[in-house]
Amino acid sequence: MIINRSKFLVLPGIVSLLLCSTHPLPAQKKQIEEEKKPWWDAPQPRFSKSELGGVFTGTIDMRGDVKVSDRTIFKAVAVRLGKGGTAGTVLFDTEMMRMACAVPDKPVMFNTYRDGLGGAGHWVGSPYLFTAESGPAWADEGGSFDDIRKGKKAGPLPRSWAHYRGLYRHGERVVFSYRINGIGILDMPWIEEVDGIKVFTRTMEIKPSKSMLILRLCQTLDNSGSPTSVLLRDRTTPGVEVAKKDGHWHLGINPREETVRLKLMVGSMPAAQSNRFLAAAGKVSPAETLSRSTAGGPPRHPDPLVTSGTVGKEKGPYVLDTINPPFDNPDKILFRFGGHDFFSNGDIAVCSIDGDVWRVSGIDQELQKVTWRRYATGLFQPLGLKIVDDRVHVLGRDQITRLHDLNGSGEADFYECFNNGCRIGKHVHEYATGLETDPEGNFYYVKGHGANNEHAGTLLKVSPDGSEIEVVATGFRWPNGSGAGPNGELTVADQQGTWVPSSRVDLVRKGGFYGFMNAHHREKSPTSYDGPLCWIPHKVDNSCGGQTWNTSSKWGPFKGHMLHCSYGKCALFLVLQENIGGVDQAGIYQFPFKFQSGGMRARFSPHDGQLYVSGLKGWQTSGAKDGCLQRVRYTGAKVAMPRSLNIHKNGIRIGFTQKVDRELAEDLDSWQIEQWNYQWTKRYGSKEYKVSNPSEVGHDKVEISSARLLEGGMEVFLEIRDLAPVMQMKIAFDLETTDGDEMIGALHNTIHTLGPAL
Repeated sequence: MIINRSKFLVLPGIVSLLLCSTHPLPAQKKQIEEEKKPWWDAPQPRFSKSELGGVFTGTIDMRGDVKVSDRTIFKAVAVRLGKGGTAGTVLFDTEMMRMACAVPDKPVMFNTYRDGLGGAGHWVGSPYLFTAESGPAWADEGGSFDDIRKGKKAGPLPRSWAHYRGLYRHGERVVFSYRINGIGILDMPWIEEVDGIKVFTRTMEIKPSKSMLILRLCQTLDNSGSPTSVLLRDRTTPGVEVAKKDGHWHLGINPREETVRLKLMVGSMPAAQSNRFLAAAGKVSPAETLSRSTAGGPPRHPDPLVTSGTVGKEKGPYVLDTINPPFDNPDKILFRFGGHDFFSNGDIAVCSIDGDVWRVSGIDQELQKVTWRRYATGLFQPLGLKIVDDRVHVLGRDQITRLHDLNGSGEADFYECFNNGCRIGKHVHEYATGLETDPEGNFYYVKGHGANNEHAGTLLKVSPDGSEIEVVATGFRWPNGSGAGPNGELTVADQQGTWVPSSRVDLVRKGGFYGFMNAHHREKSPTSYDGPLCWIPHKVDNSCGGQTWNTSSKWGPFKGHMLHCSYGKCALFLVLQENIGGVDQAGIYQFPFKFQSGGMRARFSPHDGQLYVSGLKGWQTSGAKDGCLQRVRYTGAKVAMPRSLNIHKNGIRIGFTQKVDRELAEDLDSWQIEQWNYQWTKRYGSKEYKVSNPSEVGHDKVEISSARLLEGGMEVFLEIRDLAPVMQMKIAFDLETTDGDEMIGALHNTIHTLGPAL
């Protein structure tokens, strides 16, 4: 047993942990004096001016005068405490079940990289109300605090030891819920002000247990000018013990058959202030019954924001309707969207990278009155969202969170940790993106590379009940999205960079390696990689988004086709895919419209059959606005576009949505084809190299022997001698339909193999 029970101060009753604010220590004063500005005056990104909802989740560092083995909390929930959230901030480590530290008055300070979108490098600093050593906060069943995680030490502890269930929101209060050695615990931090002293309290409700539970509360700091003391608020429950051991305060709870409610109080102060602290502790309110906070509380954002949409008036088969976000709002909330899905009544749930989930109503044909209700706040840069059985599942860097509105108030009250098995690091680009499901109900998302752990640069699969996570494929750099098709197809789209010659859309197979060497996760470094479904030239799509499949019969002639979003170009592409002998390959063709912001996610509504796209402006993109939520509506007009692409040994067959004018179709001047390859190296991206001379930069022109309009008038066969696999091809055309409509554009495709001659 870690704690010698004879050294415990046994106090019956509800235990209280009181932490009071103190003056900075001499070392802290020196640190602040040496800085040009106090840490709380550092420059901050725009979203720091927003009303963040009282909670912020991120990777947060403990700076200043703190002595812990690891200053970084990878999955930290920062909760603002006290009335109005102005009394201080506490950090809870959801992997270690640890209250890591608390600071008086100040909020978390944000990394300004990419306007606060780095995700890591946020911080708090001295003075601290208390600090807790890194590692597990609760002992395992054997009484040990040793970190037994296998491999690189990132990710949660084993569920049998410490299982984070989530957090409840009840007014301004946050109640954490977790299990230790199978025992359910509710844990609520707060700050009360008594006689001018700010008192940090920690109320706990612990289910019956047949074994002893031991919590390592905080450091004693006995050798400092302000040692930490632990007091108990109430003294009526036997079997609760607090004591010092090895430089830490510990809490021990003996086996018992009833639920125990504890309120803990810890104070760090000079000895001269100890009497004031003791007097204040006696006036702290008794422990609350936390289970009363688990049935839903009053809404925190009861008044919706109202906008009107803009219905597109352009002519043509596809027009953009804009569901205008309330950019101009009193709380200065930003609207930078990373994912969306549909409730059964037609409402949309949309998440923002700044941590919010919104419920959007009034999605009808006219969009005259659109209401925006803030459904959840404080999530860790959510960039994926999926609704299953009318429950929102939202993907953050730290976990998949399932949101519950427990009392029908229109806001989520329980932020359930559906799965937090992913391992993360401190890299600013380490986004988790694109939450999708397959026909069996499994969830999928892709993790960007950055951290040196098993999940960096991988496609991950989570079981339908959230209990298991596994790696599907490796070798991804910084993909911004993925897709899942109706037949279980899985896609990922990566960005140009080191080991990624150009943008690429991958049709993923289990166990595949997709080129980024820093994330191959193999014992031996691979010498080749799985080719993409299609390469995309950097000038055509410099930053990919997610993919979706057209499952609607109300969206023109492309049912069954894959669609690809471009974040960088704010564009949408039709994917023209074929399979030859088990080998998949494709080309892309751009739709003739542009989104207001970088295209992140696309989904078809099961209610009106139209395509909805959400997007943001956070890094390099041609987008004009912070975010967008737009509907791509099919008007019923004739579509004049390519619809199929097939590669043969003797040429290329291209299908169109309308009959093509024969004279132009068979005129060789109507067609221009060029091709080139890329080089797979550790250099950032690749130049475009001739196929005829692999060391020479440039393109090769592809000679077309003849062009023939096939029977039916909707397909053209381009006869090409010596056609061979190539990484990138561009097929430009200038045609007309038989009705006189122009069809001018270019396909960009990849050839892996050739089908039978036509």
